[in-house]
Amino acid sequence: MIRVIIERQLKPGCYDEYASIIRHAKKEASKMSGFMGGELYFDQQDNRRIFIIAAWNTLEHWQQWDNSEQRKSLTESLAPLMAGPEKVTVLTSRR
Repeated sequence: MIRVIIERQLKPGCYDEYASIIRHAKKEASKMSGFMGGELYFDQQDNRRIFIIAAWNTLEHWQQWDNSEQRKSLTESLAPLMAGPEKVTVLTSRR
């Protein structure tokens, strides 16, 4: 299993629209093979800095979602709400 951390910085006043798009994104991701769930967290010092931590069965499953037209479209929808590009970190545990 892997964890994917997606970090985003939102523009002021954009959270409600962001949350709506993210709910849709999670619904779409859940249709993908290997998606195990995801959670949204806020930086306690800056609530416009948001982290999504998602669990995927394998790196290949994540890559399928990451390269999918659905994710590309959703990412494009988020772009006007963000104060910069997202940062993606993929974590794996040692076996």
